[in-house]
Amino acid sequence: MEILVPGLWLRPDEPPDAGTPALLAKMLGRGEVAPSPAIGWEDAAAARLGFRPSASGRRRWLAVPVSLTAGMTDAVAQGIEDLGPEETAALLQSIRPELEAASAALSETSPGLFELELDAEGDWGMPPPSAALGRPIRTPRLEGPAAQRLQVLGNAVQMAWFSHPVNEERASRGRAPVQGLWFWSPGIPDATPAVRGIAGGGAIAAWLAAAAGVAWSADPLDRDAELAVLDAFLRAEDTGRRDQLLASLSGDLLDPRLARLRAGGAEELRVHDPGTALLRLRRSDWRRFWRRPKNLASTAPGV
Repeated sequence: MEILVPGLWLRPDEPPDAGTPALLAKMLGRGEVAPSPAIGWEDAAAARLGFRPSASGRRRWLAVPVSLTAGMTDAVAQGIEDLGPEETAALLQSIRPELEAASAALSETSPGLFELELDAEGDWGMPPPSAALGRPIRTPRLEGPAAQRLQVLGNAVQMAWFSHPVNEERASRGRAPVQGLWFWSPGIPDATPAVRGIAGGGAIAAWLAAAAGVAWSADPLDRDAELAVLDAFLRAEDTGRRDQLLASLSGDLLDPRLARLRAGGAEELRVHDPGTALLRLRRSDWRRFWRRPKNLASTAPGV
């Protein structure tokens, strides 16, 4: 059982939480916490769902509409979540020539979220949305045919949408312009999924689940889910909201799973903040009652 909780461990420059819920503190004290090699929750989920990197053939990328704010040496891309169906149709129609030139297909998988299909060779190492959007990102040197073709296509999309009437209308209403697409690929689902389903994670998790052929539940607090995504910490605006989320994590997600672990219904329970830390708790670990509880701040990697 695994719970993906991006943003659970605070960054060193953020003030620590006032307290850690008792159940989570016990788990932190009795389990093992190690740095997480994952990049974002999407990568971690894709690995559990059986996706593996692919370097050739007809491949699929998630394409997220974004607005762009350029800096001196970097840029910040923000996801657009309020695209209407008429706006989507007009924007897609305007880039038909660019898609045909790239022998690519772009389709809407859910409102405001697209899937790109493209024949390409080579790697594509750009981070997933949760690890990239809303943060300063330097444009890397993209090497290999796939990366270069996507960069060319991405630049062409930005030029086509720069002064598009959809964006002029959005600007007149104080809405962020749609200036480009952020591409991310989980690879291809060519391994047996380690879980039977995933809960939470919104449209991206639903897209991954459909490709992997497993069940998806919209409710991240689904107590029966073997893999759950609680990404609300990324949008927590203040300490009060974080306190509510910590209480929900402990009571709604951890408590029933810990009961299942103790009863022998699973071998291990993981609490994973991808790219930051991974807590692993085995059934035998819970019996180490002599180990003192720990708080999140004291278990952050590097502390």
